[in-house]
Amino acid sequence: MKSQTALRKTTAIVGTTLLGLGFALVAPSAANAATTTYTLDCNSVPYSNQDFYVLPGNTVTFALTGFTELYDDDLGASIAALDPAGDTVVVSVGDNVRFWDPMLSCTDSFDPTIFDAVAETAPAGSRLFTQDITIPADTTNEIVVTNNDPDSSNDEHLLNGIDTCGLSTEFGGRHVYGTLDVTIVTAGSYTFRSLSTNPAGDYVGLNPYDPIGDPFLAVYSGFDPANPDSNVVGCNDDLNDIGGQNDAEYTNDGTIIEGHVPRFETALTPGHYTLVLFMWEDMGVADFAAGVSQNEGENFTPGAKSSTFELWGPVGGLALGNVTLAATGVDTSYGLIGVGAGALGFVLLVVSRRRRASRA
Repeated sequence: MKSQTALRKTTAIVGTTLLGLGFALVAPSAANAATTTYTLDCNSVPYSNQDFYVLPGNTVTFALTGFTELYDDDLGASIAALDPAGDTVVVSVGDNVRFWDPMLSCTDSFDPTIFDAVAETAPAGSRLFTQDITIPADTTNEIVVTNNDPDSSNDEHLLNGIDTCGLSTEFGGRHVYGTLDVTIVTAGSYTFRSLSTNPAGDYVGLNPYDPIGDPFLAVYSGFDPANPDSNVVGCNDDLNDIGGQNDAEYTNDGTIIEGHVPRFETALTPGHYTLVLFMWEDMGVADFAAGVSQNEGENFTPGAKSSTFELWGPVGGLALGNVTLAATGVDTSYGLIGVGAGALGFVLLVVSRRRRASRA
């Protein structure tokens, strides 16, 4: 049986009275812990369970209405009454609880699970730039691919046959895409990663579904949308598919990177490359504009979508666009990207990919 010292509950209706639940009720210390608060009504539960990622030692607070019982799934028993008019529960890593109403007057129960994010695997080299990249609501860019996955249980197209480069073909194989051309000036290791998306999507907090919540990144030495298997340098779908299988990482400044954004690292030689962001799920131009996901069977709010994107590598090793390379270097009139997170004056058309876990 798990230790219950981490689970705290206060009632918002009876002043600051603490319920006697048979274990220590210890509030997080402001000096070394913090909490994030979410508001949840039992008649408007977006889905029945959700994972929440926090910095080590932090908690998640739920401001609840409508729920009448706090249930412990490990004990298999109710451990506290909740005031349906308003109550507050603080949940820590390791707590396995459920908010519900056994009389079934609520639409649904809710099972939160809290996990510690892990320290990031820092990219090699220097951060060359950080950019909010955007797909306009009226984009006309898409590719069409067919199933070539040798695993008959999948319905995917593997770009250039690479096992980690699968795009869904379940609903026609149409995928909105966007591109960014760069010129590598210095040979070395380069890392391309997304930090977050806007809208955040339903992998983060209690946000509604949005396809931008899970982008897919591919890098090409020459991109032809009519032949998307040609010249693929490599690609990645999810941070949590690489390294230590991290579902979430945190950076030195405390930023949490949810594991469904891409991270891609490769050795590149000097030359021209194209970064291409696809949607994993089948979503062509028409569905994107209409806000319809056939893969998820859900609608989303149409409009521009963006992702905060970083490039890391050797100092001075990158230039934006297809810059002319000389035998001794690069035409510096175009400007090299050096150290730091520069705000760049360009629009990158972004697309998304998400493969959502069941929320049954």
